Amino acid sequence: MKKTILLSLVLVGSALSANVFMGPEYAKELCEVWNKTPRLMEELGKSESWMAVPERKIFLYREDCSPDKQIQLTIRNEGNKAVCVYGGPAKDKRGKDDFLMYAETKRWEEMGKGAYGPMKAMMLGRLKFEGPKGVAMKNMGPFEAFLTALGKPSYDASKCP
Repeated sequence: MKKTILLSLVLVGSALSANVFMGPEYAKELCEVWNKTPRLMEELGKSESWMAVPERKIFLYREDCSPDKQIQLTIRNEGNKAVCVYGGPAKDKRGKDDFLMYAETKRWEEMGKGAYGPMKAMMLGRLKFEGPKGVAMKNMGPFEAFLTALGKPSYDASKCP
């Protein structure tokens, strides 16, 4: 009986401590995941199309929540690596070299689990995308790694940011 109560308290506590999916704390953790993913840091760091500008921003939101609650990742080119230097609430305006992606929560979760990659997601309209499409097309491997990185931070998708 005591073990059951303790397990219940642990599960409730872990659910309470999970970050809201695509909220500010989640974005911070996603930035940390980016920096631990060689395919993002190193492969993009070798990409001429990605490295053509010193910094890019990626804005994300859950379509079934609010476009006003976007998160932002700022990726800076440092020593031939694409380093995430900021993850949090959107604080900058999107420029011509930046990306905006949005999808329904269930679609984000499917992509985060690796159920399908960016091409299928965009072709089926599950992922909406704005930004330099040529850069994205030339970097499909890292793009796919980014989508699966979305599933790595702990999160709670039961409520909107």
